[in-house]
Amino acid sequence: MASSEVKPVYVLHGADAFLLDIHRREIISTIIGGADPQTSVASYDATAELADVLDDLRTLPFLAPRRVVIVREADAFVSAHRKSLENYLESPVGTASLVLMVSAWPKTTRLYKIVEKIGQAIYCEMPKDSSVPAWLSKSAGKRGKKIAPDAAAMLEEWIGRDLARLDKEVEKLSLYVDQRDTITLADVSTLVIATAEPVDFALPNALTAGDTKAALQTLGAMLTARGEEFRTLGQIAWHLRRAVRAQQLIAQGQNPEAAMRAVKLPGFVRSSFRSFLQRRPLAKLAGDFRKLLAADRAMKTGTDATAALQQLVVELCN
Repeated sequence: MASSEVKPVYVLHGADAFLLDIHRREIISTIIGGADPQTSVASYDATAELADVLDDLRTLPFLAPRRVVIVREADAFVSAHRKSLENYLESPVGTASLVLMVSAWPKTTRLYKIVEKIGQAIYCEMPKDSSVPAWLSKSAGKRGKKIAPDAAAMLEEWIGRDLARLDKEVEKLSLYVDQRDTITLADVSTLVIATAEPVDFALPNALTAGDTKAALQTLGAMLTARGEEFRTLGQIAWHLRRAVRAQQLIAQGQNPEAAMRAVKLPGFVRSSFRSFLQRRPLAKLAGDFRKLLAADRAMKTGTDATAALQQLVVELCN
């Protein structure tokens, strides 16, 4: 939360369920402290009745400094009762806070201006231009750890911008490093990537095999949720980087098996990856990277993400 000062109204808007939940919990903690949420927090869903919400707001808190009244999925509730909510917030009770969780929060409404004046609105999505490594650093810091820049970059590449999954991995990594204060690239390779299930490697495996049909089918299955394009592009980048590193080690005199172990390649994909390395010398991998960067630029300048990734996958399978 941007401010620890208790407000009479909060609006959590956006589509990231992880951020919505995190901020909801922070608001409750700020308002009721150590009081029992069973007696000091009321929660309603999309079918909430205005009279019930207002009655709860006007109910005096019991063994708590203040009550919290939450309306989830409140877009329809706000639209139906906008005028009444405006009237209430012109003179809100001093013993409760209203929390509205909505997907959209237009700035053109009077209700928006009232909340801007007396409450707090929190955007619950990570902007596309925001830094995942910076977010990972904060997440690790909350657990008393640091995360090395290359480790954060690898997590972003492998997982993408899925904050819930990133936070879960940082939690696991923080426990894994135990007394050490820094999460390293080796920790991420060992705990996150090397232990991934076969299904997590579906797209890299299809690219390794040069199987265009399987790669496009897997791509279609991956791009079913908003933001998955970031994870997908990251997985492709990770796939190419491990191939480059393996080729570099082979060029330095290591045998292919040792090179694949060095890049933490799981055993169940090594056979096909060996064939892939034979087909993809360093010069061709350099060309693959140029195609990856071109797709990244296209996506950032307005090209449809699915079309850009489809084109990239087809090119990498050839």
